[in-house]
Amino acid sequence: METMVKYPLVEIFGRPVTAYALCVVVSLALGLLMLWREQKKRQMKTETAEIFALLALPLGLIGARAFYCLARISFYLEIGAVNMLRLWDGGYALWGAVGGAALAAVLTAKITKQKISSLLDALAAPAALTIALCRLSEFFSGEGIGMYVENEAFWRFPFAVSNEWGEWYWSIFLLEGAAALVIFLVLTLKRNGKPGDHAKLFLLLYSTAQILLESLRRDNFLRWLFVRVSQLTAVLVLAGLMIAAVIRWLQLPKEKRMSALKMALCWGIFLICIGISIWMEFAIDKSAVIPVWACYCIMAVCCVGIGCTSYQIVLKNAKQ
Repeated sequence: METMVKYPLVEIFGRPVTAYALCVVVSLALGLLMLWREQKKRQMKTETAEIFALLALPLGLIGARAFYCLARISFYLEIGAVNMLRLWDGGYALWGAVGGAALAAVLTAKITKQKISSLLDALAAPAALTIALCRLSEFFSGEGIGMYVENEAFWRFPFAVSNEWGEWYWSIFLLEGAAALVIFLVLTLKRNGKPGDHAKLFLLLYSTAQILLESLRRDNFLRWLFVRVSQLTAVLVLAGLMIAAVIRWLQLPKEKRMSALKMALCWGIFLICIGISIWMEFAIDKSAVIPVWACYCIMAVCCVGIGCTSYQIVLKNAKQ
């Protein structure tokens, strides 16, 4: 398994079906199967998984395509906006799929007359599993690769993957898949908490991991000028969750709140860690003083700080 398989396996209606596309379909199927199991465990209405699947598949596809096209809007305006509708040409973004699935969950909850928070909680672990499998499937797509591997000792799978010219690049897709699997295990083992906590924990862990893992990628990642779109989205998701948590915190009785000092300290550490991560992102490409490996180590420590402080604000802002 030292080269990436990117060729069509079969053709359906004149369109090629690649190994990567097949793996994504299997990943989605396994995620929906797990949702069906979660539905039974949580004693949700029997039609929940079926309705969600009917809504999530088209909305997730549309969301993934829309996010990708908006991130590359100048390119599509140049070649013609009608090309955005050419779904078979590829070009999808995972964050857009997450947004589409979240919208499908909201609509499903409305249709089945269930709590939105309960359905989002049920979706958290299946979503992490689906993302993990989709990331691992990037072995067949040529995406999810990192920098060129200088040391020949690592010119082998699973450390790296080679292209058609025999060049070896770090296999970042394995790290992303492993991170999502860890998130899946955490969500599977954690069964207690208030309504909505599992969904928030999924977003916190995934967003925090993406800040670092997205920086490691050297493939066709989306960017606005020098800003990586996935990193920016992850920070905005975290900030949104934290701002919503502060609003809820202000509504709590003073004796039940996290102290204002601790809240301010968490926000301060969060912002400092974001600032240092931005600095390291520039230093990776521009600095001749700080080695690349040191930049990533510093960014990893910052991501731990980002994760811990956002967790405290979002899930621990009230005294037990």
